[in-house]
Amino acid sequence: MTLVLQESVDCHHLLPANPLDNNSHFQLKTYEYQINDPKGTSHGYRRWFHLRPGISLLIDDYKLQENLVIETAQTQPCTFLELGFSILGHNAGVDLRKGQNFVALEVDTGEGGWKEWQAQERILKLDIHIEYSLFENLVLSHLDKLPVNFREIIEQANSDINYFEIGRTTPQMQTILQQILNCPYQALTRQLYLEAKVLELMALRLEDLQDSRTIDANITLKPQQIDSIYQARDILISNFTNPPTLIALARQVKLNDCTLKKGFQQIFGTTVFGYLHNYRMERAKELLLDAKLTVNQVAQSVGYASRSAFMTAFRKKFGTSPSAYSQKNSV
Repeated sequence: MTLVLQESVDCHHLLPANPLDNNSHFQLKTYEYQINDPKGTSHGYRRWFHLRPGISLLIDDYKLQENLVIETAQTQPCTFLELGFSILGHNAGVDLRKGQNFVALEVDTGEGGWKEWQAQERILKLDIHIEYSLFENLVLSHLDKLPVNFREIIEQANSDINYFEIGRTTPQMQTILQQILNCPYQALTRQLYLEAKVLELMALRLEDLQDSRTIDANITLKPQQIDSIYQARDILISNFTNPPTLIALARQVKLNDCTLKKGFQQIFGTTVFGYLHNYRMERAKELLLDAKLTVNQVAQSVGYASRSAFMTAFRKKFGTSPSAYSQKNSV
């Protein structure tokens, strides 16, 4: 049996129909569609957040024992930038695996359609949609920093727009994704927080795009080896305060340590423990936003037994001390 989830046309309207519903009057709008499985074995939801006129955030979170078809309603044509981040699961439609993301710039003809998810243990993905004219205004003064093919599309925008590129999701991007998924705020504070995180994520992805570091350009690994390296990454994150040794990690994912080291560098652009260090620092930066936590508590929470070693590592990474960062940014 194939499950079906139907969306309303409203969730695809990036710009308000009422001209008076502008930035000064706009309120966060949320559309949620739950899976209805008569057997009760598949669960999940598709949730849209309209953050501002022209900017929306979409979260898909499913556990599927059956295939799922999402039906989209007919709407007005529009051109938009889409950033898609696969956190868990495999998006067979664009061959996107966990830990990868894509940048797409394309024309939506407005015709109704459908998308199919294959049955799998867990799917968690996050998409950002930005209406083209808004995106163009944001990047117009920085075109010289973008890849030539991407820049040409922006400069010569027409009905033939079609850009798609897959890249790696860096530790910094992963931190922001988790912050979005675990947003602690409500109402206006939630809207401002999510909007800020979406723009921060877009900035990081466009910065990564400048270097044209695509997944396919450098990787010579087999698909099974790539899956093992992502598994190693997940093990590191799950045990980041007390990580396994490199040899023990390689054994857990059934790779030799040489393949793990080289593959990790190819996929994530850093060493195994360079990645772990970056993750710890990003996690520490997030914890320091909580004014109730001391620097010692944050240091211990991210796996540092020594306060001084943590302070040295944090200052080297971010150019400021943990205390100064906390005082300036905590809420």
